[in-house]
Formats: sequence, structure tokens, C-alpha cells
Amino acid sequence: MKKLPACKTCVSSGFYCTSCQDKLDAGVLTQFELDLAKDLLKLEESENFGFLSDISFYNAIDFEDVVILVVGRRDKIKIKQNLVDWIKETYEIDELILIEQTKSPRPALESLISPYKLFSLNEIFLATGDIEFKGVLNKTDQDVILFTQEELEELVLELTGNVIRIEFI
Repeated sequence: MKKLPACKTCVSSGFYCTSCQDKLDAGVLTQFELDLAKDLLKLEESENFGFLSDISFYNAIDFEDVVILVVGRRDKIKIKQNLVDWIKETYEIDELILIEQTKSPRPALESLISPYKLFSLNEIFLATGDIEFKGVLNKTDQDVILFTQEELEELVLELTGNVIRIEFI
């Protein structure tokens, strides 16, 4: 794998350097991410999962029965269905969402609400000089999207660092 949430040596051995241990203690890194990274490194050596050597894995957000994997740019299309099925089965996950690493709220939000559509995304310039975003979604999709309005706002903030307000119309 090209990139992991922790040092490759720490992930492989299970013994963490000071930097990785500090990330784990601070909650920046989770045990789930370390376990998944270790399993992905093992899978990379097998014939069926050789494509993992070209993949970057940044982090994983375990959100109840949904897991969001943040992968490198253009890595989403390289990930095959057999890996998705393996992760779902091994970790007993109902839904797995792949999102490419980005600081832009649009692709992150679109991945979270897929297959439903984003009406618009607007920048709001506040008097303080800060920038927030307003995402407008279809009211009829509100009941079928996996996340609530508050959860979407929280996830986009965690994934991109941008504050967003979601509105259903």
C-alpha cells in the first residue's frame, strides 16, 4: 500500500512508535483503522488483491453499521468488489462507502448521499472572514439517505474540515 494511517512497521508489528501511539491516544487514529490496515497489508501479498499495492488508505470512520473508507485520489476505481465484499464480511459491516481524500465538500457529500443527487452547493462568506457551505438536497430523498442532516454535516466536517449546512427542499 502506498499510504496507511500509521507507519507501515507499526501496523505490521502491532508495536507503535511514539508518533503512532500519540495519534492513538489522542483519538486521531483508531484501533479499527490499525486492524484494517494490518489486514490490508496481509491481503496485498495474495494474488487476488495485488492491486492494493497501488492504493492509499488514509482513514476509516466507523459510523454504527456503516463504515466510510477514505482512500487516495483516483484509488476508488482501482478497488475491486472482492475487497469490498471481504471487508464487509470480515468486519460484519452492512454498508461500506468509499470516499477519495479531498478538502472539497462537494465530492465528499456526493459520495455520502449516493445514489441520490445534490441540488446545489453554495459558498457562504461570513462577516468573520470564514467560509461555510450550504448543500441543498431533495426533500423526497431525506428518508432514504443513510444519514440524517446533522450526521451529514458532522461527516463532511470530519472528512474535509469544511463547515456545511444541509437543507432539504
